[in-house]
Amino acid sequence: MVALGIADDEPDILRLFKLMMERKGYPIAYMARNGDEAVEKNRQSPAEIVIMDYCMPFMDGVEAAKEIIKEFPGTRFILMTSGEDVSGVLGGLDKVTVVKKPFTFKSMLKLLE
Repeated sequence: MVALGIADDEPDILRLFKLMMERKGYPIAYMARNGDEAVEKNRQSPAEIVIMDYCMPFMDGVEAAKEIIKEFPGTRFILMTSGEDVSGVLGGLDKVTVVKKPFTFKSMLKLLE
């Protein structure tokens, strides 16, 4: 299974994702509370897929994805939004799948497959 990075500024969301993904056998490379932290933790323990919130403090999900891709171009991303239109800020990132909240855990698992 692929190693996952999870980044969200809501601690409850991080815990929920960790619990759900580990139950399904996905190894967790790291968990981060903002975009800056995700970039730093990805340098230490690279993830193959990063599940990341768009709206986070210090560095949003798109900025963090761009930074991670510079160093790890094979990384794929699932970017969670609360309805924000991010199409204009993706800037040609072709390895980003955008998911609108709320979504089901089952739909997230399908994306990971």
